[in-house]
Amino acid sequence: MEGETMNNSFQSMMTPLDRKPLSHVVVEKIKDGIISGALKPGEFLPPEAQLADSLGVGKSSVREAIKMLEALGVVEVCKGQGSRIRTDMGDSLMNPLVFQLLLVSGENQDKLWEFRRAIELGANYLAIEHATQEDLDNLKSLQESRIRDFARGTADPQNDLEFHLAIYRGTHNPFYEQIGKSVMELFYPSLVISNRDEPANVMEDHSAILDALLRRDYSAMTKCVEASLEKWRNHSLIR
Repeated sequence: MEGETMNNSFQSMMTPLDRKPLSHVVVEKIKDGIISGALKPGEFLPPEAQLADSLGVGKSSVREAIKMLEALGVVEVCKGQGSRIRTDMGDSLMNPLVFQLLLVSGENQDKLWEFRRAIELGANYLAIEHATQEDLDNLKSLQESRIRDFARGTADPQNDLEFHLAIYRGTHNPFYEQIGKSVMELFYPSLVISNRDEPANVMEDHSAILDALLRRDYSAMTKCVEASLEKWRNHSLIR
């Protein structure tokens, strides 16, 4: 339950904040507390008033930060008790890159699009060069599963995620594989939305990407990846 005082290790991290979006910095402070172990899964956060006073911000900034963390699946709000760190959050949510991109994505849509375009084109080009037959067979299997689901009127965002991660693995570059996990964690909410609202487009995009990979065709890959990302950009799928 919410305590009246902070534990000492988390208290020591409560230094005055830099002047940037205050709710974002509150989020970062709480994230740092989780990563350092000062805040543990299942532990309640200090009361809003105490957090606000220690950080030198208003309670509204703390409330906004809590809402952001709740939306990210990092904390859960327990009515009448307070907010506590979830015990079932994914490890990748604590990745500093994912957190930073989540914080700035809403304000930098064009830059975010440029970032995703560069990462995905680079990964797909490397996959054209290095993907093995086993990699390609895995991608074909994922796409066949998607086609079967589509025929039944369903679309699984997890299949979409696995398709993208399989391409990153197909680069056979450990740096791309690692950053791919972080990038797709960031974009997973958009996969949920696109699979719900535009399953036919997702299926067509994956078919085009797979075809370009199988033919080792850089020009075709550029066209289909850019077309897919342009749809994502135009529909503002990142919330």
